[in-house]
Amino acid sequence: MSKLPKLKVKLRGLSDDIRDFEQGKYLLFCDHVLILVEGQVINSYEELVQLAAQDGYKDKEFLEVLVTTAVAGG
Repeated sequence: MSKLPKLKVKLRGLSDDIRDFEQGKYLLFCDHVLILVEGQVINSYEELVQLAAQDGYKDKEFLEVLVTTAVAGG
């Protein structure tokens, strides 16, 4: 696989935090959060890897990541 991009993480609208791609495995996926990567909902590190490998993303320097609190409705 080609070199993976860095993750530009924005936590709930605060400033960007640049992270190595592999840190996404431990940083991003926990209960009660919604992860949007380049505007797409991502539910696991494996989905993040698959998205990064797609033609439109694999040569990017950064992937834009938004982490926000998931809101349950009903």
